[in-house]
Amino acid sequence: MFLPALTTGSKAEEPKTAGDPLAALSKGGTLMVCRTCGKKGDHWTSKCPYKDLAPPTESFIDRSSATEGTAASAQGGPAKGTYVPPSMRGGAERSGTEMRRRNEENSVRVTNLSEDTREADLRELFQTFGSLSRVYVAVDQKTGMSRGFGFVTFVNKEDAQRAINKLDGYGYDNLILRVEWSTPKAN
Repeated sequence: MFLPALTTGSKAEEPKTAGDPLAALSKGGTLMVCRTCGKKGDHWTSKCPYKDLAPPTESFIDRSSATEGTAASAQGGPAKGTYVPPSMRGGAERSGTEMRRRNEENSVRVTNLSEDTREADLRELFQTFGSLSRVYVAVDQKTGMSRGFGFVTFVNKEDAQRAINKLDGYGYDNLILRVEWSTPKAN
């Protein structure tokens, strides 16, 4: 690569390139191509001298009307290259609410917990009744203390029922626990 020698006092060449900062760099190769006229290295697209002569470009293309007559949309599928959300792809049978829903039929809600209660404490208390799949204690984000309630999900519904029968009204950490089904029980 050729580097020009630095000389003091030679300001004769500066006015040529002072107006266009890329003129000096573009001598070695093409740095830019005008999107309007396709010329290389002369000017930027915004300064194109031919922009008034160029045909108008479509800035917005309505894809839905453009693909209405295609074979893909006639078959019920999307056109090639269009985004399809995972819930609408072939073979997907789950809706958004079903994807987020946990198996809450075996969940119990525990209220009147002290501020010091952690998930490990609830796990220790409830695991004597059966296998647990999930333990959650609501925690205040600012203080890091328990908000006074939590959820325990059992593997078996019978275990959850036994826990409700034994622990509802149970004295724990100087408070009386309230233990009930987390959702209305389906009959």
